[in-house]
This record gives sequence, C-alpha cells and structure tokens, in this order.
Amino acid sequence: MRGRLLNGRYELIERIGAGGMGEVWRARDRSLGREVAIKLFVPSASADEGEQEQLLARFRQEARAAASLDSPHIVAVHDHGTDGTTPYLVMALVQGRSLDQVLRESVRVPVADALRWAADVCRALDAAHSAGVVHRDIKPGNVMVAQDGSAKVVDFGIATFMERVAGDSRLTRTGQLPFGSVPYLAPERFRQEPGDGRTDLYALGCVLYELLVGHPPFTGSAAGVMYNHVNDAPLRPSRARAEVSAAVERIVLDLLAKDPADRPADAATALERILAAGRGLALPRGSEERGPDPEPQTPALEPQDQAPEPQDQVPDGGPRAAGAGRADHPPTVRVGDAHDRHPAAGIANARTQPAAGSVSKVAPGDGPRRRRSRKRVLITAALVLAVSVPTGLGIRSLAAPDTETTSGSNEDTAPTVHEIGVAHSYEHVGARDAADEYEESEYKQFTTQQRRTVESAFAETLGAKSGDRFRLVPLTADPDVPTRKLLAKHPDMLAVIGDTSDFSWVHDTDEAFLPEIATCSDVAFSGAQFAIPADEARQGEAMAEYLLTQTKARRVLVAEDDIWTNRSSGMGVALRKAGLTVKTLKTGPTEVKAAKIPTLVEEAQADAVVLPIAADAATWAKRLKADGFTGPVIAAGDSTGICEDSEERTRAEDQDKTVPEGVLRTRNYTGEPGDNLPARGNQELYDGALALAAALKKLPADASATSLRHTLDREIQNVSVNGVIDEVAFEKGRSARERPVWFDRRSDDTWTEIGKVDKKYEPTKQ
Repeated sequence: MRGRLLNGRYELIERIGAGGMGEVWRARDRSLGREVAIKLFVPSASADEGEQEQLLARFRQEARAAASLDSPHIVAVHDHGTDGTTPYLVMALVQGRSLDQVLRESVRVPVADALRWAADVCRALDAAHSAGVVHRDIKPGNVMVAQDGSAKVVDFGIATFMERVAGDSRLTRTGQLPFGSVPYLAPERFRQEPGDGRTDLYALGCVLYELLVGHPPFTGSAAGVMYNHVNDAPLRPSRARAEVSAAVERIVLDLLAKDPADRPADAATALERILAAGRGLALPRGSEERGPDPEPQTPALEPQDQAPEPQDQVPDGGPRAAGAGRADHPPTVRVGDAHDRHPAAGIANARTQPAAGSVSKVAPGDGPRRRRSRKRVLITAALVLAVSVPTGLGIRSLAAPDTETTSGSNEDTAPTVHEIGVAHSYEHVGARDAADEYEESEYKQFTTQQRRTVESAFAETLGAKSGDRFRLVPLTADPDVPTRKLLAKHPDMLAVIGDTSDFSWVHDTDEAFLPEIATCSDVAFSGAQFAIPADEARQGEAMAEYLLTQTKARRVLVAEDDIWTNRSSGMGVALRKAGLTVKTLKTGPTEVKAAKIPTLVEEAQADAVVLPIAADAATWAKRLKADGFTGPVIAAGDSTGICEDSEERTRAEDQDKTVPEGVLRTRNYTGEPGDNLPARGNQELYDGALALAAALKKLPADASATSLRHTLDREIQNVSVNGVIDEVAFEKGRSARERPVWFDRRSDDTWTEIGKVDKKYEPTKQ
C-alpha cells in the first residue's frame, strides 16, 4: 500500500492508524506539494456491484457535507474521491495529540483545561449543527488538541456515513450495536430512536466527565454500559474530585440527561453555560475565538490505533492552564524544565507519531526473558535490587538542570530542590542496551508517559505553578547499584513511585531509607513500602466475599505452598478469617505432578480451588476440568501484569490461551485500555501520585533530606485522597485499604469482567 498513488495525485507515505472501516495514512498531495491525512474506507467484501455504488454515493454525499463546514475547531476536509472502489477523504494534518492520548497519559486534566476543550467542541458542534450535520461519534479519539492549545473535531459527516453503512443489513460489518463508541452513546441511540444534535451534546458530556474524573461515566461490559446509559445516573463528578464546582457539575449532569429535552437546547447554549461555569477558573485562551489554524503538520487521526512518541522538550509559548488548586504549604512541585512547568504545555505541543510495532525483536544471542512473577520469598537485608538513573534518555524535562539545585554559596538564598524518583522495571524492553529503534522507542514511551502521569497528579494536588521544591527523576532497576549508592548519588531524593516490581529496598538504616509507592506491584513487605494494587490478603478477602455470597463452596484448596500462603499477609489467612476452611500444599505447585492433583483435591475435600500463579495455573485448571471438578476454580491475579512490556504481554496472552473456559480470576488493577501499552496502570500510578503529593504537601519547609524521608513515611500513612479508581489510604506494610478487586471469567478465548468486590461483591451488568 505504501507508495500507492490515489487518482494520480495523493501518494501514500505512511500508515498512521487503522479502524473497523479502514485506515488513515500520511500522504503527499503532489498537485499542491503539501502533506495531508488520507482516510481510506474499506467497503464490505460481501457487497455486490449495486451495493458498492450505493455505498460510494452515500460517501460522496457525506464528504461534501463535511467539506462545507467552516470552523477553526473542525479539522478541514480538503478533498474526497474514489480510487477504484475505495472511497477516500483528504484532511488537514494537525500537529498535536487527541484527547484520548491526553487521557491515557494524564488520566484526568485540570478543570480549566477540560472546560476550555469542551467549549471548543461546542463551537465545532454549533457550526456543524447549523449546517444540518450531526457528528454521531464524539469521543476523545475524535478530538485533537492542536499546537496552540485549541481543540479540533475530526470526522464530521463521515461518522454519519459510517453509521448508515453499519446499519445497512447488506453492508453492515459491526453487528447489532449502534455505530459509535458505547461509553459515549446517548440513551436514545440504544433505544433506536431518531436523534438530533443533542445526541452529540450527550457524548460531549461523557467526554467532559472523563476529562474531569479520569474515566467515562459508565464502565464495564458493552451490554452493562448500554444499560447504565439508559437507566442509571452517573456518580457526581464532585464526589470523585472535590474541586469540581457546583456550576461545572450542573452542566456536566445536564449534558448527560437521559431525556434529550432535559439537555441544553443546542451547542450554542451549552457553550454559554460552559464559559459561565469556567469564569472563575481563568480559562486560558479559551474564552474568545482564535484566528485561523497554523499550517498543519501532523495527522489528525484516531489515536486508539497509535501511541505517541515522547517529546524531548516543549517549545516556549504553549498554553498554561490554571491548576486545579494551589499549595499553601512551603514544599511545592516543579515538574519539567523552565519552559515546561505544567502538563498543559506538553498537551498542546506534543508530536503524534506511529505506534511501535507489535512484534518485538531480540538482539542476537539474547534468549527470551522470563515473565515477571510475584516474589515468592520474603525480603531480607541480604536481598537488594537497587536502581540507577539511566543516561542518554533525551528527556530533559524529567530533571531540572544541575545549576538549579542548591550548593555552596546558594544555600542561603535558594531552597533545596528535592527529587522524586519515577520508577520503571529494568525488564522493560530497551531499559538496558536497546537492541533496535523499536525497543528504544518503547522504553522512552514508558519513561515519558510515567513522568506525564505523575506531573498531572502533582499539578492537581500541589498546584501547576507552585515553585521549585521538587523535581522528577527517572529510575531504572540495576542489580549492581544498592540503595545506599543511589542515595549517595541523589542525597536529596525523598521517595520513589511507579513500577517498583523489581526494586527491593532495605530500609534498615538512614542511609538506605527511602519511601516507595508501588503502583504496579502489591509488594509492601519491608518498612517504608506502600502498594496501590490489592495484595494477596485483600484478594483473599475478595475471594471469600465472592464464594460466600455467590456460591455454596466453603472448603478451599489453595494450590500454593503453606509457608507462602499461611504467612500473616497471605491469602490463606484472609480466607480463614472470613470463615472458610482452607487447605494448602506441603510443597511448591511446580513439584506436583498433574496426575496427583485430583487426589489432593479429594484429600482436602475441597469444593473450590485457588490456582497457583503463572504457568502452573493452566496445568491445574486443565486437570481439574478433565477430572470433572465442578466447583469454582479461581486464579489469583499476577499484580506485575499491569506494567508488562510488549514481550511480557505476548507471553501472558499465549499462556492465557491454555486456560480452560469457565475459570475465574481476580484482578487487582483496572481494565486494560486497548493496546496502548504505556497507558496500562496509569490510573493506579495517578492515584499513587495523588497520595504522594498529598504527603509531600505536609512536609516542613526546612529539614534535612534524611529527616524529610522519615517524616514523609509517616505522612504517607496518614493521607486519604479521592483517587480516580477509589479512595487511597495506606496501611503500613500492606496495600492501600479497600481497593477494589475485579473478577473475570474465561469465556470465548478472552477474559470477561463479571463483577468486583469493593466492600461487597457487585456483579457486572452483562
């Protein structure tokens, strides 16, 4: 396809996205000598010649309507045509990122930014609706944030065309669901009722809700979300985020009204109310119309089909939105360099690039790395995996220049700039010597995105312009660098947060004491460790709740060795405390032959089995099924799965294919956001960063780094913040209190969520 010339004019250069109805390409317009974005539409292979003609007629009609729209907030349509039987649309290239990408990295955004972008979408909708064009697929992936910080909507009119094709019994490729993205569809769309521009306003309400809260109004299975849209009221945004004002909450809930008549009458009315709600927030560059768009350079496309390339540095002049709040304590946060002190600057200026390839390469001589599994021995002073700061990352904004730190004569005039380590596993592809460009790119995506996520949470809690007290530093595990050596190199480091699965600190002395918030791992065994994902004991509590309320099983065989299972924070102890009878193995599960499994179940008189971790789980599950075991079979979630790299995910998916139908699993992290690798675990990282920032906010102004680390450890234990997923409050040596645990069932070669335990078991609507 690369190099194909459409109608002798448009040369396809590079595929930059793909979806259910076709592909998006960066192309060159040979006639005008400029780069453009080409969207190719692929009709159903089953369509006959007459149906093909009907399809092309529909496409031309909708393309002409889209091209007639004139607004700085609608991505311009330059041309349309057909090459053979393939319809195509020629659009402007927009430098920037979609709101989908922004959300995947920042999780949620400052209230002012959310209102500013929602206002721009209203301007686009007002122009389109006035011309009789309804979008029908407003979602974060169809809203681009341009270089100047303005929002632009893509695919106007084309969504109508695709919906009509999807609804044609002869041409449909999408099945029974109405065309569009289920989390953003209005109730009338599911009721098959005729809609108007107010269906776009409902979708805008869903997008605005997600920008403010960190997730759409309703999540879960497609059928469950459809039911929610039609019947249920969403959680009030202010309950999830206290700084959402009553006026902002009112416009969000009005946009989400079930009855179209209860929503704002039109986009112009919605715009007026959004601007009124944001007047106290000093919306940056968003309360007045902007001039013409700059010359487009980067494609506007649906970002769920790509991943952004990290931005090494952000040029001057980007918008700087007002933060959600300001710190009123001396310790403040500085994220990025002098030209990038707020995530909005990165949002407005980041480049959009193709996703990394789906197949990773291994350097000659390298064998496949073993998938990380849960640590199976208690951490002792003799077991130390430390970290070092990687060099040559090309990410200037992660650490301030050395000249900004205090030393020598500056001590009397400038405060100390304390460091916060943002951690990633040394097992991530490219973390050591990158074998090729793909591995290096994927590694940079991990480190860059983690930084952006922590920046966003810090800005929300400490204020976007709150000074120069803290800076973010990337850390990679290195077995050759002990904790003491790390702190010797970074004496002003106060804490580490992120993927600490392979970090095993020893906190026995002041020289080795460093608070750690693990957002990928549930390990919190030694002093100063805190974990976001639910640990084994909390998963055990969730299993007990499920078994006691949803089944008749009361005797459980936990297929793990008794020393591991029966420790104080082990799963066996939690199950017993709930009133279940628990039996464990006298040896490790790998030492049990498959033929012996039925005997062990019979001896335990078990009517439920908890499978061992990782590869052994499939062996046990298949043997239990072959032997006719009919009780619940549950696999405990592998917490490190949340932050796996591409190679690890591929191996995990291959392993899942061997798990029999009907097996259950617990999951201690939120659902996976598509295939955008670096976005996995961002909600957990955001919640952990909120808690860390809340503790940093309470530190005294003047104290040594050693003293501050111990104070911070105590403050982390006292924080309670309203996170994206749930409340965050820590217990010493344990995972965060009352974090939800989800239950999935293996069916049709995939895992399907069936419910979750958040104090009690709540089934997922199917």
